[in-house]
Amino acid sequence: MTTPQAARTPVIEVSDLSVRFPSLDSGSEVRAVDGVSFSISQGETLGIIGESGSGKSTIGRTLVGLLEPSDGELVFDGRSSASMSRREWRARRRAFQMIFQDPDAALNPRMTILQSLVEPMKIAGGRSAAEMRDIALESLEKVGLRRDMAQRYRHELSGGQKQRVNIARILPLDPKLVVCDEVVAALDVSIRGEVLNLFREVQKELGLAYAFIAHDISVVAQISDRIAVTYLGRFVELGGTDDIIDRSLHPYTVALLSAEPQPLPPELRHRKRMVLEGDIPSPANPPSGCRFHTRCPWATALCAEKDPEWRELRPGHHVACHHTTPEGLPPQPADRRPPTD
Repeated sequence: MTTPQAARTPVIEVSDLSVRFPSLDSGSEVRAVDGVSFSISQGETLGIIGESGSGKSTIGRTLVGLLEPSDGELVFDGRSSASMSRREWRARRRAFQMIFQDPDAALNPRMTILQSLVEPMKIAGGRSAAEMRDIALESLEKVGLRRDMAQRYRHELSGGQKQRVNIARILPLDPKLVVCDEVVAALDVSIRGEVLNLFREVQKELGLAYAFIAHDISVVAQISDRIAVTYLGRFVELGGTDDIIDRSLHPYTVALLSAEPQPLPPELRHRKRMVLEGDIPSPANPPSGCRFHTRCPWATALCAEKDPEWRELRPGHHVACHHTTPEGLPPQPADRRPPTD
């Protein structure tokens, strides 16, 4: 059983985070992340989902210091990153690690697995060669791999074994927050469950906080305590996993859930597919008002004119939508009803 959110200690608190990049085509800025706020507590997993281009990976890279925020504040263990010197921030950021989607690309093909495990400890410093070797071998065992695999090279391991090695690499650094960016997307379906179980076991043992980024809502639901749904650089819904999956409030979340395959005959499926019209707009030129209104079956003139407020409609369940209520979405307007199957 997970610890109640209110009783946990925040590892990171994010306030009004924005990340912008220059656009070479238009001379304007691409607003990859545009004003998101959240926190992640010790021992908690926050899932972040959305389509490609929604800004979820940019959020993850900013959390671990790979990208600089354009605006907003990041507070680590009660201390704002803006108040830290460069040296202090460099020392602190070791507690915030990232595991990437491609387990193959994350490992150097010229290094043995042992050398790959020792490399981060060498950079951190403060340990002898013998200590680093012992810790590396212990880390291998913690992620379910044999010690003799330390002498192998990247090409001698399976995809699941490589991802286990990438998990083992960060453990000696005593991380507090781990950003997992599509970490099972490149793995066979048969292996994904094993790797997700490993993440849970490591979290339970070490009390880690996870930001678990994915486009597959079923994977995120399997491991997350809370889920944030992103669209065009903003959160449109944030709440407990059960609430998001079973009682979603935002049209975009409803559409994502309806797209999930159900291994049942058509007559037994409880969800009908909600097909969104058009593509996700460009973050360099987002729509006015609600950014989702150009594809939303519930959109009205108000949605194009005014940004929806970020409202807490149920305890711990926030949403940005003009039309939804604590009971859910109203019936769709007849002239905007999308095709279903």
